Amino acid sequence: MRSFTFVCLKMVVFVLMPACLWAQKLDVPAHFNQLLSRAAIEFFEPLDAGYRDIELPENEYLNCQFAIRSRKEDLQIRYFILPWDEDDPASVNPHLATFRALTTIASNADDAVISAIRPEQEVLLRDFNADWGMTYFFTPKPGFSDQPACKMLALCKEGRATVFVFFLFDEPGNVALEVRHLALRFL
Repeated sequence: MRSFTFVCLKMVVFVLMPACLWAQKLDVPAHFNQLLSRAAIEFFEPLDAGYRDIELPENEYLNCQFAIRSRKEDLQIRYFILPWDEDDPASVNPHLATFRALTTIASNADDAVISAIRPEQEVLLRDFNADWGMTYFFTPKPGFSDQPACKMLALCKEGRATVFVFFLFDEPGNVALEVRHLALRFL
């Protein structure tokens, strides 16, 4: 009897497991997939921690092309891809595009602080296959997000794109920031 119960339990798990995995699958919009393909970017879809794609309301600062959220990790991740365009000075100068995005989104409050970290070139190549990159920490403007903290990862691959990944969170010690840091990579 015990053996029969164990076999039945294994069968139930076997049948329900694909449904649970499918529930974790994100609904990545076609236009975002097209941008990823155009810029030859690999998107690392988190299949754990209950991430769900979310629709963001329009804002006057920067409307990201895709966003996901996990209540379990208390983290929202937004993605913005600026494809390389020789006729657009911002797209071929990542430092300019990044400065524009940063000054548009970061709070202008008198006590607001922006911290910047330039990753080592070896790390940029190994982890992201990027030519250039920066990481910033700041408080976003309330019109962009109601989260009190943002980590902005800016990456560029010459001839392909400049990308911004915004990690929005409540607690500065959020361990998910390190786990989700590798959100995408140039091929």
